[in-house]
Amino acid sequence: MQTFRKALPVALSLILAAGMVAAAELLHNKEIIFPEITAVAIGALTAPKQSWNVSRLRLLPTMTAAAVIGVGLAFLPLPAVVKIPLAMICAAACVTVSETEFLPAISACVLPVLLETKTPVYIGSVVVMTSLILITQLVLEKAGLREKNVYVPVKPDRQLFMLRAKQIAAASMICILPLLTKEIFFIAPPLIVAFFEMSKPESKLLGRLPHVFALIMLAAVSGVLSRFVLTEKLGLPLAVSAAVSCAVIFAAVCKMKLYFPPCGAIATLPFIIPEGALFRFPFEIAAGTLVFIAAAFALSKEQHIVLRVKKLLRPQN
Repeated sequence: MQTFRKALPVALSLILAAGMVAAAELLHNKEIIFPEITAVAIGALTAPKQSWNVSRLRLLPTMTAAAVIGVGLAFLPLPAVVKIPLAMICAAACVTVSETEFLPAISACVLPVLLETKTPVYIGSVVVMTSLILITQLVLEKAGLREKNVYVPVKPDRQLFMLRAKQIAAASMICILPLLTKEIFFIAPPLIVAFFEMSKPESKLLGRLPHVFALIMLAAVSGVLSRFVLTEKLGLPLAVSAAVSCAVIFAAVCKMKLYFPPCGAIATLPFIIPEGALFRFPFEIAAGTLVFIAAAFALSKEQHIVLRVKKLLRPQN
């Protein structure tokens, strides 16, 4: 029974991810593929305990608002080096207003800007797929197969605003060169989300950085190889390749007991990129990951130093 309780959420996550890619194939529209959904599946279904402090009633509106804003920003006649930071600001505002820690909303907002997505199909996919995951989560909870999530509102304060400002400033600076050279996979949206997650105060991810890097690389390589071998060479449906790639990363997060949602989105990204960019993808992801890890580590250390200084300067009773 215990094995069934663990395997069922993983199987359902796999079905949802592969089903999304199958729908995109059948309808001949890759904008249906929203890579961050695989990340949401890991955090909301595969992980024994939900990865974010957010309720279902707040998760869907936050994700939807971010997607709508992202598509809207894609229409603005501004350079990408301006629109991407603006997308991060808007997404961070959505997360703050919703009083949650649901950082995947950042990817939902940045992705359409990065890929210049301007159709409502993307928004529809975000709404439908997110809803399906939340409904699945609710059913599992009602059946006693999943622990219920306890949501505690995150009240914004000066410390949170300062953190978000530093995170956005650092991520924006990292994005400049890849945007100018149009090598956008150095700054794949899931990597930006990973940076925000890693640079949170006292993030446990900083203690497992080699595992984080390994998961991201496994996701990138499995996604690329699955598509290249199974679809490009053997002619199998893209949904089959997606199922294999997602199965690999779901198995890895469970084996390592590191339920790191961004790696799920990385595993799905290769199914929407041009064929010519496939073999550059893992190398760009690797380089981008190292840069974002270094930035998260530096920001975390800076926060730690500031807290220690404040503690030393605090009047003693």
